[in-house]
Amino acid sequence: MQLNPSQEQAKNQINWPILILAWAWSWKTATLTSRIEYMIWTWINPSSILAVTFTNKASKEMKERISKKLNIQYQINQYKNQNLPFVWTFHSLWIFILKNHIEAIDMNKNFVIYDESDKLSIIKSIIKDELWLDEKKYIPRSIASFISNAKNALILAKDYEKYVDSHIKEIVNKVYLSYQNKLLENNALDFDDILVKTLEVLKNDEVLNYYQEKWKYLMIDEYQDTNAPQYEIVKLLASKYRNLAVVWDDSQSIYSWRWADMRNILNFKKDYPDALEIKLEQNYRSTQNIINAANEVISKNTIWIKKTLFTTNSIWESITYIDAPSDRIESQTIAKIIKKSANDLNESYAKNLILYRTNSQSRSIEEALMMEGIPYKVIWWLKFYDRKEIKDLIAYLKVIHNPNDVVSIKRIINTPSRKIWPTTLKKLDDYRDEFWVTYLQIFENISEVDELNSWAQNAIKKFYEILLDLMENSKIKEVSSLLDYIIQKIWYDEYLKDDTTPDEYEARLENIKELQNVLSTYNWLDPRESLSTALDEILLLTDFDKKEENSNNYVTLMTIHTSKWLEYDRVFITWLEEWLFPSFRSMELKDLEEERRLMYVAMTRAKEELYISRAWERFQFWNYVTNPESRFVKEIDTKYIKNYEFEIKNNFFTNSFSIKDHVENPFRVKKSLIENDVDNFEIWDRVSHPKFWFWSIISKSWDLAEIKFQTSGIKKMNIKIAPVKKI
Repeated sequence: MQLNPSQEQAKNQINWPILILAWAWSWKTATLTSRIEYMIWTWINPSSILAVTFTNKASKEMKERISKKLNIQYQINQYKNQNLPFVWTFHSLWIFILKNHIEAIDMNKNFVIYDESDKLSIIKSIIKDELWLDEKKYIPRSIASFISNAKNALILAKDYEKYVDSHIKEIVNKVYLSYQNKLLENNALDFDDILVKTLEVLKNDEVLNYYQEKWKYLMIDEYQDTNAPQYEIVKLLASKYRNLAVVWDDSQSIYSWRWADMRNILNFKKDYPDALEIKLEQNYRSTQNIINAANEVISKNTIWIKKTLFTTNSIWESITYIDAPSDRIESQTIAKIIKKSANDLNESYAKNLILYRTNSQSRSIEEALMMEGIPYKVIWWLKFYDRKEIKDLIAYLKVIHNPNDVVSIKRIINTPSRKIWPTTLKKLDDYRDEFWVTYLQIFENISEVDELNSWAQNAIKKFYEILLDLMENSKIKEVSSLLDYIIQKIWYDEYLKDDTTPDEYEARLENIKELQNVLSTYNWLDPRESLSTALDEILLLTDFDKKEENSNNYVTLMTIHTSKWLEYDRVFITWLEEWLFPSFRSMELKDLEEERRLMYVAMTRAKEELYISRAWERFQFWNYVTNPESRFVKEIDTKYIKNYEFEIKNNFFTNSFSIKDHVENPFRVKKSLIENDVDNFEIWDRVSHPKFWFWSIISKSWDLAEIKFQTSGIKKMNIKIAPVKKI
């Protein structure tokens, strides 16, 4: 690879601290690899070179490039590569140091690393058995989060008392002390301890001197993602010879929630005032238009290093702005653009990446892709209808609708936990097979099942009472209200809170809210009809999803956080509205600037085509919610953007729409409900409906009417609020 002048300068500068300011797709990994190659050709001992990355992918890529350039071969076991440049991830490096020198802090080198479940198990036992506290009030995962935050801020258990300023922190202080003692007793570390204990080990002068002599040349990639312990460890290792090169991209610092600290750039300049600063400003992936637009956005941050990004790529495509009237049209438009490119240009689906701010936002996009028959994969997250909380709640709805659904009964009978164990279920199955009865019949006569002890019988009886209550309420509650009632009745919110981390809990709540939003679209039907129709349509979508997909030819969906380090020919950034992206939780300046960096990361994933989209209205709980256009869209100069031109149709039975209606007043607030005049409808009137087309009213009693549709059969609706029209 031919290096540009800035890359050449970074390669040749060896014996001095160096700050490489490298922005998106500036070939920083290739520059570091060339630097290592140059060091070795200048007779620097390969084993004295240490390169540290954050991801296994980056580490693997660097090793492969070094192997190819120098005609050497790395061993799979990294500990066998003693005579080669050390290329590791942060945590691999820390474990290497601990395995060799943890005895310096009076721990056995045969330590074990506890995972999250081990950690929670210990904390739960401390709360319950030592402090005699209610674990539902003092949630183990929340306490664990406090402890993790403390460790990443380098606050040890013995010092935590200084930071106690609330009742919950008093409890955290007691748990933290006991927890660390138990880890010590078991010669164990948790994930956060890997960093904290490495720093503690390196404060031993003899150990520190050993590693300073071992690695005289240090290179750190993605330095903006370092936290306090990582910064201090690198500072100690480099303090003797000061041959430290760090790669910094202020525009892609998006992991503050993982304790990454942007202030480390200020600390670096203070610790190394003589450091040479080199900017890598040439982008080798995106078009100039995308780079200019991304630069426009990120330049609005107050904490930002000025740069002039450029590219030699000749392709110049304007960014396409999908300014959609509704969330449904936003998703359908994206699906149709992808489908048209695949059909007309014979393009692979694999060139498309769809990005969104949070996991719950994938649902409407997934449905649009499924309806177009487009294969897709949601990366690092389950598809919407495959997520545990969604499957749990839909299983409840299925059993309410059809009590003979054995699979769904087995899913919900112990969710949340009712201490109805697999052995109990096995006995119920044996009883059902022997006497040819249903589960509900067994539940009704549970006291006659002698194979179960009284405790198991009582647990089943309580579940049956809950089920009967839910079934009774399904007769009077529309499906979205029924779901809300289920969540309250079974204490599902508390179950999630106890079973997940705070971040996971919030994400699962967002998914449940999105399911409620989906179900609310059926509220105009008779309660039982709304349940039946909703389940039918959801199952239809999941059946679409089960169609065989080409394993290599699919559209990729993911959150923006997950997309870092990736590149795609065509990228869609969706949900670009205030309070959605940027998130309503991120309106303080520091958080808002990280949201803007997140937008920059999203934009620079695109190589050739970038689409940005928002919806004037989003349907939530039978309301049309209107959010203003995202400030990130407004921050892009209009000369870089072209508006997507929608096809205008006025056919009632299509999903098209009239642009004129929306342009006149794009930020109007719609009524919560349609209000038809019931007296205008009579038996045998012909009516139309946007989903079921048209046919006749065959019975009517006050607001409720039975309508026989040509293709969908008889539907019972509340015609006061149903979207029906006389024809």
